[in-house]
Amino acid sequence: MTLFSASPRIGIIGAGIIGLSAAYELAIRRGVRVTLYDVRTPGRGASWAAAGMLAPAFEAAAEPGVHPRLFDLCLAGAALWPEFADDLAARSGTRVGFDAAPSLAVALDAGEMCRLDAIAAVLAWKGIAHANLSGDQLRALEPALSRAVRSGLELSTDFRVHNRQTVEALLKVLRASPKVEFVSGPAPLKSIGGKLVLEGHNAILAAAGWETATIKVEENGELYSLVNWETALDDIECFGGQMLSVKALDGAPARVVRAGPVYLVPRGGEVVIGATVEPDRVIETPEPDVIEALRQDGARLCPGLADAPILESWAGVRPGTPDHAPFLGATATPGLFVAAGHYRNGILLAPLTAHILADCMLEHGTGELAGAFTTRRAYCPAA
Repeated sequence: MTLFSASPRIGIIGAGIIGLSAAYELAIRRGVRVTLYDVRTPGRGASWAAAGMLAPAFEAAAEPGVHPRLFDLCLAGAALWPEFADDLAARSGTRVGFDAAPSLAVALDAGEMCRLDAIAAVLAWKGIAHANLSGDQLRALEPALSRAVRSGLELSTDFRVHNRQTVEALLKVLRASPKVEFVSGPAPLKSIGGKLVLEGHNAILAAAGWETATIKVEENGELYSLVNWETALDDIECFGGQMLSVKALDGAPARVVRAGPVYLVPRGGEVVIGATVEPDRVIETPEPDVIEALRQDGARLCPGLADAPILESWAGVRPGTPDHAPFLGATATPGLFVAAGHYRNGILLAPLTAHILADCMLEHGTGELAGAFTTRRAYCPAA
């Protein structure tokens, strides 16, 4: 039994990687008609600004203050990526840069060593394969690493994809589908008799990243924030981030390397260096002094990057929540669903989020894990 008629139509507000992946799951895999609304260019924003890391262990295994089930959710998301990447590449005829080579998380000081010890303890407790390595062992795996690297982990759970290629592949498949319509502009949401309505659609998915709370609804000729229909959306915060890419010369790393807040991501003929995390900042233009500091941080990790020419620098805004976990699933308002607040795990969780929301909207259920991430949850940070 399904929630809708035999030929439902779903309106998706937000055409970043979360909205695009949801449309892909609904329209391409399940045959449901969708309309994608976005006031910006589809596929840009945080989805374009990301580096493409798929990092459940580094981001969630021992991160303080996160949702206690976030690591489990991220692991489930990572498990879907090989099949999702293959399916998307086959349908689009476009490579998406998926690479399952394990990432390296390294420490240059005692504080970073303590953080990696905490990650390793969680992985050992869960029986997840990983390797504790000395500085020399790390340099044997990745010769580009600095002699200052003291120790680290090889993380079999953490890998990468080319986020921009993935976005382009999704757009290519969706634009070719007769079941998908793109609308440039806001969704014409209305409140009629206390019910939220998007004319011609059976359900609404709010997936507009950090701007989800600012989606407007018309009621009696006035515009109001969607927060009035789902108050939890007011908890979505914005986090500005700045990063750059340099040319991949001799001495560039071949693997993803993480050290505290700094990461290096090989991507084609470039290496992405990032990223700042700047709460409550909406940044559209990178700041030269910040970019230079990031470049120097990258060179401290891999000295071969010191003289690499900068190819591009950019800024973006991530959506977060108090426990750095997304809001997923149905809301208290009938017909309104939400997928937002993914923080630094938007690329990683995109296929899983799409699957969860499709199940939820088509009334197949969400499962116990997904049920822990509703908008009605209490914030219970991990110890």
